[in-house]
Amino acid sequence: MNSGLIKSESVQRPIRVLVVDDSAFLRRTLPNLLETDPGIRVIGTAENGAEAIRMVNVLRPDVVTMDVVMPVMDGLAALKQIMQEMPTPVLMLSHTTYENARQTVDALSCGAVDFIPKPSGSVSLDIATIRKTLIEKVRMAYASRHTLDACRTQAVPGLKAERRIDSQALPRPIAREIVAIAASTGGPPALEKVLAALPKRFPAGIVIVQHIAQGFSEALADKLNSACALTVKVAGHLEPIQPGTVLLAPSGRQAAVKRIGRSLHLVLSDEPRDILYKPSANILFSSVAAACGPGAVGVIMTGMGSDGAQGIRQIRECNGTTIAQDEATSLIFGMPKAAIALDAINIVSPLERIPYEIMNTIPSQGGEDFLNGAMT
Repeated sequence: MNSGLIKSESVQRPIRVLVVDDSAFLRRTLPNLLETDPGIRVIGTAENGAEAIRMVNVLRPDVVTMDVVMPVMDGLAALKQIMQEMPTPVLMLSHTTYENARQTVDALSCGAVDFIPKPSGSVSLDIATIRKTLIEKVRMAYASRHTLDACRTQAVPGLKAERRIDSQALPRPIAREIVAIAASTGGPPALEKVLAALPKRFPAGIVIVQHIAQGFSEALADKLNSACALTVKVAGHLEPIQPGTVLLAPSGRQAAVKRIGRSLHLVLSDEPRDILYKPSANILFSSVAAACGPGAVGVIMTGMGSDGAQGIRQIRECNGTTIAQDEATSLIFGMPKAAIALDAINIVSPLERIPYEIMNTIPSQGGEDFLNGAMT
């Protein structure tokens, strides 16, 4: 879903926002920034998590912005209780220190819709630079409210089979060298579910582009690594792509797959500089198509915008297999929807079945056998 689509979801009344932050400066400044948009109204402020819980129950806001580190009760503890008692779209505000980043990634796993990096200081004048992002993400969080419950469901054994969107036979199973995955908003918890369901001896390398702010890639990789049997790490320049290893493209760099001799490597670069997303799913998918052709699997998951649609179509055109997360389980159906609209996708699948669809692309290691416990 692009920003234009978000803006088109007009509401009869303003989006009602609760601002939670222990900084008095931010409790004044954030409402002022948000209310420059006539479609947003701040209905209250709270200075700690305990106060936030009380105000959510009384005021019933549409969206909450929540600081991570606060006295009395921190943002993560408050988020967990809000999700239990009265599920509400929550945006976390976090500094980019590793500890804050780790807590923020944990918050995404616990139900937060997204996060916004805080400006450099509690009284920093550069707070105004986040105005556009803040407003866009509040609108996105509001638009996602109808899919929150579906995105938080646990995997259900025997879930109804995926819907294939074309009548052509899928490419015959062949040796797969690589699985390339792209996600944006809602991606961290979705990636966690997919990777946790794959076996330690997964026979292909996995490369991921996740749109995330700089300073948060290491925390995300550590979170994913602790949640699955595979080895997950932030990729370095010319990192070899190996079976059983997941490489997360670092935020702020472009990532492309290149064949060097017989081996695949991930090449990091600052170019091209004029692309909005760094890393870009289009660049990753296009390079995978060129390097691996039919030996590639492309997966596009929840996220705002259309990044990845053009690139994943190239994987399909090279007779690789392409998978998109379905609308019902996508927090934001922008990226998958754009790829489907380009006729770039072989399979549309609910989140819980994506690991099995990936396994189905690998000869003699079918996803249904995996679903029944054969893969360990």
